[in-house]
Amino acid sequence: MIIIITIVCAEGGSSIEHLKKSIEQLGEKAEVIYLANEMLQIDTNYYLDSDIIHSRCGIGEYNNKLTLYSWQFLNLLDGENKYRFVNSLKSMYNSSDKFKTAKLLNKKNIKTPKTGLIRDYNDGLLFMKKNNLSYPIIIKKCFSKCGVSVKLVNNNEELKNCTKEAIWNGTIIQEYIDFKDNNTYKDIRILVVNGEVVGGYKRVSSNFITNLHQGNTVEFLNLNNELKEIALKSADAINGEIVGVDILKNNKNNEYYVLETNTSPGTKGFRELGIDVDKIIAKYLVDCKKR
Repeated sequence: MIIIITIVCAEGGSSIEHLKKSIEQLGEKAEVIYLANEMLQIDTNYYLDSDIIHSRCGIGEYNNKLTLYSWQFLNLLDGENKYRFVNSLKSMYNSSDKFKTAKLLNKKNIKTPKTGLIRDYNDGLLFMKKNNLSYPIIIKKCFSKCGVSVKLVNNNEELKNCTKEAIWNGTIIQEYIDFKDNNTYKDIRILVVNGEVVGGYKRVSSNFITNLHQGNTVEFLNLNNELKEIALKSADAINGEIVGVDILKNNKNNEYYVLETNTSPGTKGFRELGIDVDKIIAKYLVDCKKR
């Protein structure tokens, strides 16, 4: 029987477990490779008996470590030219590099915060002047995950401190979009699978970082046609098949802005709202295998 492989980075988690179970319920075999497994040894002869590889890892700083190991592992497999990657490595890179994501979204006329790649403090000041921006602004690393590198900067001194290693870390400066809703911050996560919107929810936080990984909660979202169109165009912009799209509403002009895309989106938030997106993802992976 052909195996569909789900690859994860340091740890597994509930999203991996539910996806594996959903694949098996469809009568297919699923194997999980944990890249943190002490017994895993990779050399140039490494081989997988598989047709479909669905990656749940990419490039991004997590717990102060750059996950290049996972990226090198995936590239090794890609060099065999025998596996079907869902998502493709190209789309994974397009999404992992936040600066490239912003560029690709802009080319599709999708609203995003004004974003610049900077080397140092002076670059940051020049960007703010050029774009007529005032504090606060956002500083983050291009390759980062779960909101761990995102900084809200309120003055020149903070900007100077946050950009000391900018040229070495792949750092971007970004317009701050005010999306505070009364005393909380709420943004939107929408999931696109194979060119269709399968669901969405609001992420609710007491601060501007809304990632569920940091302990925030979810709320039901009434998806309208505008949000669906934005999500579909964003997934298409990065050439993604399974994509989480993060959107927020700008309080200044009441318009939606796409903040990021994610080619390895977690499914916990959907499960909390009773939406079985794991089954939808699993069915798509099985269909890819049959084709």
